[in-house]
Amino acid sequence: MRPPTAAPILPELDVVYTDPVTGKATGLARAARKALRALEKARVPYSVVGAAALASRGFPRMTRDLDVVVLAERQQEALAALHGAGFKPLTPTGTGEEPESMVLLEDPGTGVELDLLAAAGDPEARIIAESPRARIFGTTARVATLEHLLLMYLYSTEPKHLGDFATVARSGRADLAHARSVLAEMHPEMLGDWDRRVADARAPRPAPKRPPRRRADPDD
Repeated sequence: MRPPTAAPILPELDVVYTDPVTGKATGLARAARKALRALEKARVPYSVVGAAALASRGFPRMTRDLDVVVLAERQQEALAALHGAGFKPLTPTGTGEEPESMVLLEDPGTGVELDLLAAAGDPEARIIAESPRARIFGTTARVATLEHLLLMYLYSTEPKHLGDFATVARSGRADLAHARSVLAEMHPEMLGDWDRRVADARAPRPAPKRPPRRRADPDD
């Protein structure tokens, strides 16, 4: 899947680097650089996904963690590389034969969490293979494109992902036709869901009308 042409990688994103409540640096950039460089050094195929990837493509959304996807069969290698970089697992890490769908790790120095997702098939496996290199968090890493992210969001019903799908789909900055053609190759049974989501994004349903204002009872 080719990378987008209209959504540049942004060099600075306050919503990612700074806590909106305290105004202090979150430590996410420092932890992310450490994690991504460890994966690069270990030569483990991966892709940055989730809110960090979305923000780097021009759609900033507050996040305090980093989402990275690796192939299921390479999960243990990824965990070893991250452990060597100082990350500590917070959830079970599984085995080589039975990887966990997601392992949560923490960088003790910053308190930043890393969600390590295991790809057992498409679209994640394809995203890992096709994600282009980009500058993110002050380093070079493989980052999912907007089209990649749309395909991942299609398989989620979390409100934040539904909102992200709608925002990107109606932005005009993602190649929806190309993403749909990729979906047709991978999972044609999902095309109906794709078309409904895109249609809803382009023409959102109106909010329900407010009920008429209740008049005060003169006897009250």
